[in-house]
Amino acid sequence: MSITIHIFSRPLDYYGRGFNTALVGKNDKVLLQQDACYDHAQFADVFTDNLYMLETCSIARGITATASVKLIDDLTWVDLIATSDKSITW
Repeated sequence: MSITIHIFSRPLDYYGRGFNTALVGKNDKVLLQQDACYDHAQFADVFTDNLYMLETCSIARGITATASVKLIDDLTWVDLIATSDKSITW
């Protein structure tokens, strides 16, 4: 089983109707960074499992994540990348 980490840096609406959420597999992980953090609630509606947000980005933007979003530090981010088979930055 291949695991991909999908890294988003912009709000979900930025990607438009052309973005197919089926590209994110059931076991894949989604990481929010930069301005994607502002839209964490919408990401949580679409990606209910394995949703992460960089804590430093959250703090920098004054955002409190919802319960379904796991805040992670930079070292955990490195671990996510290392334990995934590949990563895609959108």
